[in-house]
Amino acid sequence: MRLNRLNFGIYSGLIACLLLPVQPLQAASTVERIYRAADAFMADYVRLQESRDRTVAYELGSLDSRLSMEPCPQPLKVSFSGDPERNARTTLLVSCEGDRPWRLFLNSRIEIQAQGWVTSQPIGRGVILEQSMLEARQVTINEQRQGGYQNPELMLGMETRRNINAGVTITPHMLIAPDAVSRGDRVIISAGNSAFAIETRGEAVTGGKIGDQITVKNETSGRQVRGRITAPGRVDINR
Repeated sequence: MRLNRLNFGIYSGLIACLLLPVQPLQAASTVERIYRAADAFMADYVRLQESRDRTVAYELGSLDSRLSMEPCPQPLKVSFSGDPERNARTTLLVSCEGDRPWRLFLNSRIEIQAQGWVTSQPIGRGVILEQSMLEARQVTINEQRQGGYQNPELMLGMETRRNINAGVTITPHMLIAPDAVSRGDRVIISAGNSAFAIETRGEAVTGGKIGDQITVKNETSGRQVRGRITAPGRVDINR
């Protein structure tokens, strides 16, 4: 996908031929400099990603052959106008900071591949992920707006929001933290403050995640109270 030097030279020569009848030679040189600066910028980005055990393929977009830019006496500056790790279709900002500054946007496509994790089998909705359900594979991490996980520990123990087919890259929006307390669970109810606290056992009338308020029933008195889940199996009625 990356432009090689042979194709780049042919492509630049065609642009120069198209521009000669209506534009001076120096304008064509500016277009060529834009491509060379963009290609050099992307080559540096490729090397950076390779140092992170990733591979990158890219393709620079085309510029309008009628483009007329002032010659730039300084080296052109190139930067990403968006995050390439979140979208394969991105834009490069090319700018001149001379006496007569200008800037333009060059559409590009970038694919970043790295070791990711995909499902090794179909997984239903509401299933708690286990290691046996996952397998390592090279994946394109910027195909989706939410990139996949590279550390499986961040997925294990999470609950699936929906059915997931085998071979699918798991992304954060597919998962949710499971309930820390389920209805009917035996829990420890804590009451008091930082200086003094009383703990007793109870039963969860409703379930929820850490931070949620739920109803619990005191095992001794039978009284129902509202409290906040502070950890799996623990409810604090003072928070």
